[in-house]
This record gives sequence, C-alpha cells and structure tokens, in this order.
Amino acid sequence: MGEATIVMTLGVSYDTKRAGRLRALVAAIDGVEFADFNYANNRITAKFDPDRLSPQRLQDIIAQERKHRLCSAERQQNDRGTGD
Repeated sequence: MGEATIVMTLGVSYDTKRAGRLRALVAAIDGVEFADFNYANNRITAKFDPDRLSPQRLQDIIAQERKHRLCSAERQQNDRGTGD
C-alpha cells in the first residue's frame, strides 16, 4: 500500500462548521487515510492510498464541494438582496 498527500488551497473562506463538514467528507472517502483543514490559509490536506484512489478523483471531489459552497454562498447573498 502506497501513500500520497494532496494539498489544495480553497479560494473561499470556510467557517468552522463548513470546514468540519468538508474535512469529514474527505476523510470518509474510500482510500483516504487522513484529512485536515487549515483555517488560516483555507487549505485541505489529505493523505491517501493512490492504489485505491487517484489524485485526480480526490481533487474532483474536493472541487465539486468547493463549487457547491460557492453556489450556496451566492444563493444566500441573493436571498438577502444586495441592499441597493
């Protein structure tokens, strides 16, 4: 069994709740052995078995969650109105 590490910087801020969900989502992926979220720089780090999970697949899952997060934030902003 091999081990690889991926570190992704996410372009948006995550509050504690959302960061915890993202870390739990990544940690639960088959083949991921460890996941951590760094709040200071909005980075997720995951150690995984490349024989069971490709780096590209892991990146795709994280990117999909990031896209979902951006869409959710945009919807919330639109629901509140722009204040103009």
